[in-house]
Order: sequence, then C-alpha cells, then structure tokens
Amino acid sequence: MAVRKQDRLRQKLAQEAARIIVTEGVRDYQKAKCKARERLHALQGVALPSNVEIESATRSFTRTFLPDHEGILRNLRCTALTVMNWLTPYHPYLTGPVLEGTAGAKTPISLHVSCDCPEEVLAVLQRRGLAVQLADRHFRQNRHYTCLPVLVFTYREHEIDVTVFSLRQQHQPPKSKTHHRSAQRMNGKALASLLGQARSKVL
Repeated sequence: MAVRKQDRLRQKLAQEAARIIVTEGVRDYQKAKCKARERLHALQGVALPSNVEIESATRSFTRTFLPDHEGILRNLRCTALTVMNWLTPYHPYLTGPVLEGTAGAKTPISLHVSCDCPEEVLAVLQRRGLAVQLADRHFRQNRHYTCLPVLVFTYREHEIDVTVFSLRQQHQPPKSKTHHRSAQRMNGKALASLLGQARSKVL
C-alpha cells in the first residue's frame, strides 16, 4: 500500500512539473521538479520522477490541456525559422521542446549555431535591433560538460536563446536531458519542409 501511495505521489509530481514546464516556460527539469514538490507539499525524502517521466507527462499535458497546441507549435517554429534564416552562415539548428513538440506558448526557442567568434553572431542580431543578453550554459558532450556562450533575446514576444558552439564542436550535439543520446536537432531546410507539410495537412 505504501509503495502504491508513493507511485501516485510520484505521478502527481510529474504532472505538476509538466504543467510548470509548459505554462511557465521553465526549461530546467530539476527546477520544475523542485517547484512541483514545493507546491504539492511533498516531503523532501520522496523520490522525484525521472526526466523521462517528466517528458511523458509533458506530452500528455499538451495533448489534454492545450487544444490549440498545433497552432502554438507552428507559431514558435515559424519564429525559429525566421531567426535561423538570419543566421544561415552559422549553420543554425532548432533543438529542445519546440522541435520535440512539448512546448507551450511561453517555452523559449532554443537554437544552436557554430562560430569561433560569438561576437559575429551577436553583431548579426544587434543589426536587427534586438537587445541581446549574454549568458553561458553548461552542456554535456560525450562524457564531459562544456560551458558555452548563449545569446538571449526576445523576438515576436518569444524568448529565444542561441548557443554558440565552436566550429570544432558543430558536429558534437550535446546530450539529451532525458535520454543517454544526442539531443534532437533540425536544420532550417528540414524545418521549412516540416512547416510546409503541416500547412498542407491543414489545407
């Protein structure tokens, strides 16, 4: 009975974490889990759901509670493609929830580019009149964590972060948060094709 109760609580935590990720735009799974535990008043010793469970709950949440989820995704992906077209010389890729289909309206758009001089990418964005903030983020590549520069800005009311990999790193995508494999990435040509297919289905 105690085990069953623990499983139910774990499921509730996963569902609440998923809601936080989708509706509040929280990208860090661990942060979402901790927020969920706090809001559900779960004890510190309770085992938190895995990232795989969180991802599954997120997909379920978007299907159940976001009736216009396809429209939200299309809007995010169209915005991503516009920015990727600006950054074509730097081999941009879309990655994260917007690509995977688990994004909500407030989910940041995550892009990867390759350039040995992040200032070049920054200059391209600033010429568009964007107020860009500089940050850094740790990514796991192979067995090691790497700190990479990230350019963060808002465009069409969406938060966008562009992680700048070196040219040497461009074919080494970071590891997924939920699986022990490389994170999914999609280039601009493939994204344009995906958007075209989605539009054809609607028509």
